[in-house]
Amino acid sequence: MGEIAQKWGECVKVGPGGKVDIEKFPIRKPGPDEVLIETVSSLISAGTELGSQEVAHRVFYPGYSNAGRVAAIGEDVKGFSIGDPVLSLGNHATHVTVPATPQSVAPIPKDVSFDHATFGVLGSVSMNGIRKAKIELGEFVAISGMGVVGQLALQLASQTGCESLLAIDLVDFRLKVAKALGATHTCSQISELQAEVNELTDGKGLDVIIEASGYPEAVVAAFDIARIGGRIMLLGSIWHRKIEVDFMNFREKDLLLIGCHQPKCPTTETIYFPWTQQYNRRQILRMISDGRLNVEKLITNKMPFTEVSEAYRLLREEKDKSLGVVLDWTQ
Repeated sequence: MGEIAQKWGECVKVGPGGKVDIEKFPIRKPGPDEVLIETVSSLISAGTELGSQEVAHRVFYPGYSNAGRVAAIGEDVKGFSIGDPVLSLGNHATHVTVPATPQSVAPIPKDVSFDHATFGVLGSVSMNGIRKAKIELGEFVAISGMGVVGQLALQLASQTGCESLLAIDLVDFRLKVAKALGATHTCSQISELQAEVNELTDGKGLDVIIEASGYPEAVVAAFDIARIGGRIMLLGSIWHRKIEVDFMNFREKDLLLIGCHQPKCPTTETIYFPWTQQYNRRQILRMISDGRLNVEKLITNKMPFTEVSEAYRLLREEKDKSLGVVLDWTQ
C-alpha cells in the first residue's frame, strides 16, 4: 500500500466569479483499483482554465495535467510500484487519488522530467486534432492560435509532410516560438492574412486550417482563407463566445468544419481505430523522450503553486511573455 506521510494536502480552488484560492483537503487513501500520487509538477491549461473562470458560477477544482510519484497503491492494482513517476489527469493539488487505469495514468519515461511530462495531456489534445485533420503530403496548412495546444499541434503537423505550415497569432513572441518549432511562415496582422495566403498558395487557399485560439472570429476568418473543399478543425475551446456568422461563403466553398474535442476520443481500442486517448498520451511522452517534440521552449514560467493567481494573471494579461506555465508542488 505505502504509507501517507501527511494527512492534509493543498489544492487550487476557483470559486464564483473566478476567485482563486489554495484550499486544504484531507488526503484520501486509494481504494480498490486506485493510486495516490504525490505531485511534483502540473501544467496550467490556459484555454480550459481561463475559459472556465469566465463562466464560473460555482466552485470547481481546475487542472488535468499532473506529474508526480506514486505514493500509495490500492487493492487489486497491478503494474505500479511506490515511487513510480507517472502522468495523470489529476487536478492541481499536492496529492491526487485517481483510477489506476491506462486512460487515467501513464508511466513517465525515465529520461523525461516531471516538468516536460506535464505536456503529455495537452499534447494528446493536439494529436487528436492532427489525426482528425488527416493532413496529406504536400498540403498547405495553417494553425491559428499559438498557445500551448497550437504550438504542440504545429510541431506534430510539421512531421506530416505538409508543403507549408503557416502560424497565425496576434502576439509576435508566440510567433517567434512557432518559427523556432517548425512554422515555415507566420502572420500577426489579420489585415494581411488573405494576401499572405494567396501568395503562399498561388491564390488557391489553404487545404487545412487548425483553429486553436478558441475565438469564433478566427473560425470566420478561416472561411475566407480556405480553398474550395478545404478542412477547418475546431481544436480550441470557444467557451460560449458568440458572434453573428454569414455561412454563404462556407457553403459556396464546400468547406468541411470538424470539431476536435479530445474527451470524445475513444478509450477502447478497436482494429479500425487504435488511437485511444491513452495511446495518444503515451505517444506524446515517447515523442518528448526521443526529441521529436520540444516542450522546453514552451515553458516560460515555473512558479510555486501558492502563486497560481499570478500565474493565471500572466496567462490572461501578458501573452507577450507567457506561454506554458508549470506549477511547482515541491516547495
